[in-house]
Amino acid sequence: MDHKELYKFGSGIHMATSTTLCSPCSVRHITKPSTYWCSECEEAICDDCQEHHKVLKATRSHELIPIESSSICLIRANDKQAHLQVTPTKTINDLKLILQKEITSHCENVKGCCMSVNGEYLFIDDFSKTLNVIAPDGTFKYKMMLSPSDGFDITFIDEKTFAITSGFSYEHFGFDIIDIESREKKQFINLPGRPFGITRDQDTLFVCVEGLGIYKVNTFDYTTLHVVSCNLSSGSYVSVFNDNIFCTDLDDDSVVCYDLEGSRVWRFEDDSVLDRPRGITVDIGGHVFVVGEDSSNVAIISNDGKLHRQILTKEHGLFEPSAISFHKKTGKFFVANTNKIAFLYSVT
Repeated sequence: MDHKELYKFGSGIHMATSTTLCSPCSVRHITKPSTYWCSECEEAICDDCQEHHKVLKATRSHELIPIESSSICLIRANDKQAHLQVTPTKTINDLKLILQKEITSHCENVKGCCMSVNGEYLFIDDFSKTLNVIAPDGTFKYKMMLSPSDGFDITFIDEKTFAITSGFSYEHFGFDIIDIESREKKQFINLPGRPFGITRDQDTLFVCVEGLGIYKVNTFDYTTLHVVSCNLSSGSYVSVFNDNIFCTDLDDDSVVCYDLEGSRVWRFEDDSVLDRPRGITVDIGGHVFVVGEDSSNVAIISNDGKLHRQILTKEHGLFEPSAISFHKKTGKFFVANTNKIAFLYSVT
């Protein structure tokens, strides 16, 4: 092999050049050689970024391996050439969801949902302005008041800390930082307009702000940056995968993909497929999953926006679903109807 070698890092196989670049720096268009590999984030990082990595709540428990020590398994076909054997990428037609369980949310109007690292199910009910927490066995655990926030969407920051947007509240605009172990609000982060959908990607939160677009918020110091400028409707949701931001917009029943510079990459609009698109999430293969509230379904859109199909419908128990999330570590999807019932699926 001339300049490329094949290494197995942790649980994944990667093609490594003689110099592996730092992934966080590359996102910021900075070229720096990496010195460490994080198997949980599946990213190579440089000396500067590893300091931030060690103190950030979401990643401080991650083990960092020196790049030179991470070549656990060197695969060679012969002295001159190596062949990478990978499972072919699944298309949207290959994906199947298998129902694992039904969960009672104890909510009247679910707007956001996610899972904790301990397997708890978290729901936001904007009618009662509460966070409802359901134990892994499906029993009701506790309810926490969010007022003066109405509560809308939720995402995790680290093992015990979550961010919940204030939603339709006119008293203040932003999101609460919640500690689900102590059941306390730790901090409120202000935003310039009413926020709705929220998601986390590495050390950054992305938030939909009505009429303004999408803001990103650093989870280390909570500084904000306006990354997508658009007249975004209330009730919009957001998800991020690699260098793309995906959001739903109720005003025109659309799903839009932007790059990290805020330029539109593609737009999907078909109300016969998705009527009132709400929650949105992306799996590890880059497939975009969107719930249609009035169409009572879940549709998959390919990462390039060119292909789509329904994967869940009313026949699967969906009735006005509003929220969806994907748990990367378990590979499970969590879909919530507006009222009472949610579903946990594995994907194959």
